[in-house]
Formats: sequence, structure tokens, C-alpha cells
Amino acid sequence: MQNTDASVERRSPDLRARRRRQTELEIHTAAVTLAAERGTDQVTVDDIAARAGVSARTFFRYFATRDRALVHDRWGFDDAIDELFTRKAPHEVRLRDIEEAFGSVLANMDDSADVEATASMYKILMSSPQLMGAATARANERTDGLLETIPAAERSRVRFMLAVAGTVLFAAFTEWNETGVPTGASGTRSLLAAYRRLCGELPAL
Repeated sequence: MQNTDASVERRSPDLRARRRRQTELEIHTAAVTLAAERGTDQVTVDDIAARAGVSARTFFRYFATRDRALVHDRWGFDDAIDELFTRKAPHEVRLRDIEEAFGSVLANMDDSADVEATASMYKILMSSPQLMGAATARANERTDGLLETIPAAERSRVRFMLAVAGTVLFAAFTEWNETGVPTGASGTRSLLAAYRRLCGELPAL
């Protein structure tokens, strides 16, 4: 079938978005790899850009700082929440919906051969109060951005649900990293199983 200008126009944003995500992932992976090799303090933006095969100028088109490149959401938790609030009106969203959205991302992680990169990133994050601060700031910005799109009457409830689900997610990641080699793909540890168990414990707290 012959391409029309309209059909090309519809596909172009998707292609641009895919390319942007790929470049973000390449820069993030370079940052994590270098931090694991040298230690976070010994890694600069120029180092990351060189490892990723881009210029420093290109780096700053994607990330404001080195730390933001390190704490990038490589698995798409943000996208899962955005998709949830696209499908459902804010007043319809419940905590279990957010738990299921996070769970779908964790299931993909468990099945991925790339899960070791996530383990490496998390260990780097936990070893650096500066990176923990960057991750918290990033999460707060994402939450604030979402809240701006929903009615004011729903914002406190949605913020509370995201905070609860995010805390459980953090606890699951910590347990996952502290209890052995976190490789769900090889059957040794499942991040999703840890998360679901902790979600199940919430009502009893």
C-alpha cells in the first residue's frame, strides 16, 4: 500500500520516541557500566558520552546531569503509570491498579537476560546518598507532573497511593539485592515474587 503523508506523519512520532528511548538507554548503560568499573565519583559526563558514542552536547539533550543518567528508569515504571492513568479516570484508580502496573514491569525484568544490569545499577544507587537523592528528586518530579494532569480533588489520594506502592517497590528491590544473585531469568531470585509478597503484607501492617 502506498504511504501517504498522513500515514508517515502518524508513524514519525513513534519512530522518534523509539530512537530517543534507545539513545537514553545507551547513555544510561554506559553510565552504569563506568560507575561499576570505576566508582561513581570517578565518572564524568565526558566519560559517559565517549563510552556511549555520543558527544557531551548530545548527552545533555537527554539528561541534565550525570546523576540523572545513572538513575534513568530503564524498565519503564513511569510509562506503566502513565498508561494506567490514560486507561482509567483518576477517581477509578486504586492501589491494586498501581501494584499491578508495577508488577507487569517486574515480570518483564524477571524474564530478561538484562536483569544483571539492573542489579548493578541498584547497588550503585544504594551506595551513594547523592544518587539516592537524585532518584528521589526524579520520582517526585514525575509524580508532580502526573498530578498536574488530574483534578485537584484526586491529587492527595493519588499521591498517597504512589508513595505507598513506591515504598513497597523500594523494599522489594532492597530485599532482592540483599538475598543473593538477583537473576529471575535463571530461576534463582524473583523480584516480582518479592514485590507481590510485600504487597500482600500491607493490610496486616
